Amino acid sequence: MDTRAAVDSFLDSTVERPTLGLIYGRRRIGKSTMLVAATDRRSGFYFEATRGGIPAQLDSLGRELGEHLGVGPLAFNSWSDAIDALVRLGDRRSVPVVLDEFGHILEADPTVDSQLAKAFGPGARRGRTSQARMVLCGSAMALMRALTGGEAPLRGRASLELVMQPDDFRVAATRLTSSDLAVACRTFAVIGGVVGYATDMVGFDLPTSRRDFDRWIIERVLSPAATLHHEAVTLLAEDPTVSGPGAALHHGILSAIANGSVTAGQISGKVGKPVSNLAPALNRLIAAGFVLRHEDPIRAQRPLYALNDPFLQFHYAVLAPHTSLLRDRNPADTWNKRLAATFDSQVRGPVFEEQARTWVRRFSSDTSVSVRDHIGPSSVTVDGTPVELDVVVAGAGETHAQRAVHMIGEAKAGELIRTSHLRRLQAARSALGDRAVDASLALFGTQFDTDVRREADRRSDVEVIDLERLYTGS
Repeated sequence: MDTRAAVDSFLDSTVERPTLGLIYGRRRIGKSTMLVAATDRRSGFYFEATRGGIPAQLDSLGRELGEHLGVGPLAFNSWSDAIDALVRLGDRRSVPVVLDEFGHILEADPTVDSQLAKAFGPGARRGRTSQARMVLCGSAMALMRALTGGEAPLRGRASLELVMQPDDFRVAATRLTSSDLAVACRTFAVIGGVVGYATDMVGFDLPTSRRDFDRWIIERVLSPAATLHHEAVTLLAEDPTVSGPGAALHHGILSAIANGSVTAGQISGKVGKPVSNLAPALNRLIAAGFVLRHEDPIRAQRPLYALNDPFLQFHYAVLAPHTSLLRDRNPADTWNKRLAATFDSQVRGPVFEEQARTWVRRFSSDTSVSVRDHIGPSSVTVDGTPVELDVVVAGAGETHAQRAVHMIGEAKAGELIRTSHLRRLQAARSALGDRAVDASLALFGTQFDTDVRREADRRSDVEVIDLERLYTGS
């Protein structure tokens, strides 16, 4: 069931009792747009909270609810009174009731979740036939996830908990007028699948061709006047779990990962903190949805870290280190002479590797890839030299050492893939021994040498995944 189908199913439920749902995900991915449309179609009530004290929030809610009911402003003495009034909206029919930016409400009154738990608990249902379908929506992912975790008051009260994600690279490509997949791939490496970055925040202006890409990135991202230029700092400041006194450390961790420090030890060295002291901050960034922890499919206790958003990768690898340069010099000259190369080496590569893993996980028709398999990056030592493996698919063995390897792959964006890449994969497969004897070799890329394609055509163990197959094939 997709996101909208899940929301529709919750809102259209015919159960004769009030129900509670949670929807959360990072900012600017379309949560509010979806909920406003769903609420309007059903003549429900939508309220977006703002930062402020309890009286100000209740006053705003009272005005909007009174206008919705056509009775003039309503006065609420507490959130308990307000919640009771909202639940009563469903006394006659099933009706959506959305409290958006719920984190602001909880920030002002930390007891609101307890009051909601009481309103949706067994005791409150006695003698009440409300069919209110209340949705709590928020962007502070760690905060929202905690609402139903452990011994939280709302644990067991919600019948929907939906974590919305940015669109994948295939959906993101549909927003472009250009059918050139190279343009789609480059654009995704800058703004990812966040719908707000492809619409309002770039003035609904996206690159129309390869030549236009440079114009677009200079005007819409690199220029100090561009909204996206400042987005990453704002994004973290908006999340209370990673802003505040620890913000500098969180930014330092993100910068370290974006610039190639992808193990806990490497990150520790970059930010100057022991690994043990680093762990809480790293875990907060993971819980907030900014960092991915990739568990190694074939080696125990060796997680690798990546940024969970192409734009954050772009910001910390390209924008943040060169802020003064972009401010003091012509952004076009800076891009052409310096930053375009940085983008190719430090942004397109990591983003394309994640695209390759997404393709294996979601779009590959390879019957050897199971939903129970472990998919991620890894490494192997070949003749004393470590070889990084961008994509490894391992089976569901009880221990890492017992997992059979089904696929190993290399992903390269902007680099011509030659037979030397294939030979490197073959050597890696051999180094893995008997567990990888039947593993297929996958080459993901934007450009392929003719010899590679010719060899893949005659071998059953070699897969070429070019842009056409990545975006439209299986």
